[in-house]
Amino acid sequence: MTVAASFCMSLDGFVARPDNSVGPLFDWYSAGDVEVPMVGYPMTFRVAEPSAGYLRRQLAQAEHSAFVCGRTVFDHTHGWGGRPPGGGTAFVVTHRPPPADWPAENLAPFTFCPDVETAIERAKAAGDGNVGVSGPAIARQCLTLGLLDELAIDLVPVFLGEGVRYFENLGTGEAELDRVEVVEGEGVTHLRYRVRYRS
Repeated sequence: MTVAASFCMSLDGFVARPDNSVGPLFDWYSAGDVEVPMVGYPMTFRVAEPSAGYLRRQLAQAEHSAFVCGRTVFDHTHGWGGRPPGGGTAFVVTHRPPPADWPAENLAPFTFCPDVETAIERAKAAGDGNVGVSGPAIARQCLTLGLLDELAIDLVPVFLGEGVRYFENLGTGEAELDRVEVVEGEGVTHLRYRVRYRS
């Protein structure tokens, strides 16, 4: 079972603008002619051919996987309307209860957890596939705690100038990256690494 984080990132290291919008970081999802349907969610990407194979592999890996995110991601996406990415169960790291107006029928796929370690442990127990990690703060915590097995970056050739940084305040760390895959797409370069922890 693999715990993996995947983000679109600008050349200057941001995964979102200050208001958590992604701006041009997601443009490559609609910049091509090849249709790639999202797993477990009513959305179809239209990407260039080089990105299509990579994206299909990533989405297949996420199908029926458990999913861990922070409360910021949950709130920003409105809980994906009760349907977490990949169609599996989701674990939200937060000390706050669900939103007061959150429909009770949409709570079933979500479990609210007090910390990252608990969320990852429950996600591993709940899924029959991999565990996806969303939200830069959650991914950084997983990396610091030695819980992240794989890191994927869709590197977009733009400068955002400010916003939410991915690799911020990591310290010296005990993690090293082994390259697994590099795919040059149109308007994006896909990078995938295995995380190795020094003992």
